[in-house]
Amino acid sequence: MPRLCRNALSAAKVRTAGPGSYVDGNGLMLRVKPSGTRQWVQRLTIHGRRVDLGLGSAELVSLADARRVAADNRAVARTGGDPRRARVPTFAQAEQACFAERLEVWRTESPARSWRTAMNRHVLPKLGGVPVDQVGTAAVYEALRPLALAGKHATVKTAGSAITAVLDWARIQEHRTEGSPVETVRRSLPRRATGPRHHEALHWSEVGPALARIDATKCAASTKRAIRFTALTAARQVEVRRATWDQFDLEAAVWVKPAESMKTGRAHRVPLSRQALEVLAEARECVRGGGLAFPGSRPGSMLGEKVMTQALRQAGVAASGHGFRSSFKDWARQHGVDETLSEFALAHVEGSATVVAYARDDLLERRRPVMQQWAASVVPRASACAGAPARS
Repeated sequence: MPRLCRNALSAAKVRTAGPGSYVDGNGLMLRVKPSGTRQWVQRLTIHGRRVDLGLGSAELVSLADARRVAADNRAVARTGGDPRRARVPTFAQAEQACFAERLEVWRTESPARSWRTAMNRHVLPKLGGVPVDQVGTAAVYEALRPLALAGKHATVKTAGSAITAVLDWARIQEHRTEGSPVETVRRSLPRRATGPRHHEALHWSEVGPALARIDATKCAASTKRAIRFTALTAARQVEVRRATWDQFDLEAAVWVKPAESMKTGRAHRVPLSRQALEVLAEARECVRGGGLAFPGSRPGSMLGEKVMTQALRQAGVAASGHGFRSSFKDWARQHGVDETLSEFALAHVEGSATVVAYARDDLLERRRPVMQQWAASVVPRASACAGAPARS
């Protein structure tokens, strides 16, 4: 007859065990995943059915506490009870377990960061102490309504999705029987009209000094080049991030942005100034493989969606990358540039009847001196981005 296993683990073993499952006794096991995540699991027979109960992270629940809970659960199961009903976790406890599982499948830090911000600031203060099986429409409405009233509809979506994920996890673990009420609540939330959003922009005379401040920072050289090129061409950030070498005719000094990269859905030609060509020349020398002109940190990867904005913030520049387009437009108005030419420079072919009438001719050569004058006002002489190539 096999010897019963009791108290087989030690605190040191819990801390240092490699990937695998380790039995302690009373059905209690430590499961260590390849990622290093350590979870307590108890295997019991409840109403004739074998069930694995999650008892929490070994980082948060000590060996002694896990043994105590396992013994209590075993006692309840032996008398015909269901220990799952006796220990419904709070929303905060369920959120912690659900978040740990999500971390194993998220490939980047961005979703985890968004989840934690929404939970810590807006959800847990309202729902954290509520038993997860008692989270209903009223509680969710109370958590999301202030965000809706403030016009933070994107945060409502993020927070709502995280709440649903936690409640779905709790339902799978049989801690609740009802589905998530988030969609019902969202249909009832007030919608505050926020009006048009305007991107932060610098006065055109401040663009050059701002680029110099960015060059003086320690941010990646590829990011610096992308920001400078964005300012010089008055392009959208996403168009620069997606730019590949086959889009550039360096001899003709033209950048042909394909239709699929354009907000308008039309291909667009950009005349390149001497300063813009020098940025591309430096980028060509530093290219590490792949077709992107301004690659991200991994070979062949695109710059992150918020990388340029973060670099601007680190340099103390109160503007967004998109704001350089507004700076260019203000410069054009103050320097007598024809409205049609400045609109075409920004790829604004939809608009007034006059602009649409010229749509069959993109006025490339008439725009060329405009973009050179703009570049000269931003960067009086062509100069490469400061600093050696660094990680993007």
